[in-house]
Amino acid sequence: MVAPHESRRIFKHIDSLATHLDAKDSDKVIEFLTEDCRFQAANNAIVQGKEQIKDVLEDFFTRIKSTKHEINDIIESATSLIHRGTVTYTRIDNTKLTVPFCDVFKMRKGRIAEYNIYIDWSELFK
Repeated sequence: MVAPHESRRIFKHIDSLATHLDAKDSDKVIEFLTEDCRFQAANNAIVQGKEQIKDVLEDFFTRIKSTKHEINDIIESATSLIHRGTVTYTRIDNTKLTVPFCDVFKMRKGRIAEYNIYIDWSELFK
C-alpha cells in the first residue's frame, strides 16, 4: 500500500509526464519507467524495457510534428494511476487530430512498471 503522502508525490511526479511527451523528450519520459517496464500503445505489440520503449517513442516522434495533451481526470489507487483526457496531434503536413485517451499506469516504487495507452489512432496517419 502506498502511504497517502507518497501517493501525492507520485501523483505530482507523473503529472509532468505529458509535458515531456509533448516536448518529444524520450530521455525524460523513460526516467519515469522501471527498467523492466511493459509498454503498450493502442493495439500495438507490447514492448518491454526502457531502451526498447525509448526506440518506439523516438520512432513515433519522427512521424508527427507535435502533440498537446490535456489531462481531464487523474484517478489513483494504491498501485495504479489513470490519466484520462484528450491529445491533439499535429501531423507533419500541419493538419490536426484531437482524440480522447486513457493512460493506465501500474506503479512500483514511484516509477511506472506498466504503461498502457488506450487510444484510437486509426485516423492519425491517413
